[in-house]
Amino acid sequence: MSIFRKAYSVAGALLMLQFALQFYFIAAAALGIFSANDNAKDVYSAFKNADTFASLHRLNGDLAGLTILVMVGLSFGSRYPWRTTLLTGLLFVLLFIQVVLAALGSTPVVAGLHGLNALIMIGLGGFLTGRNWAFGRRAEASPVRP
Repeated sequence: MSIFRKAYSVAGALLMLQFALQFYFIAAAALGIFSANDNAKDVYSAFKNADTFASLHRLNGDLAGLTILVMVGLSFGSRYPWRTTLLTGLLFVLLFIQVVLAALGSTPVVAGLHGLNALIMIGLGGFLTGRNWAFGRRAEASPVRP
């Protein structure tokens, strides 16, 4: 088993953790604001706290972009079929769309698309990670693809 394939699996697992953290950070930001008491002091405090989580959401998203780029490189190094490499590249394209949607997200319709695109990214990331998992009995049983 190639070290690149194992590294691809580790990067995929890291990406899935980053995706889970994305949901945690944005939920912590939003629910902190939603649960604030209806007075200026509490609302201001809730927005101040939410800003920290929103900043973590953005930073983690940037790091996820780096993880995806690493996965693209590892896909080449692993000599995976072109389909896998192209789907990993599509994951990066979806991340770029995610950034554009976030920048334009001042309307609820666009903000909703940001959430839907995130779910597509999670599905594709999970598929790629699971399909190309290089550890355990499944990895030993699967034949090496050309």
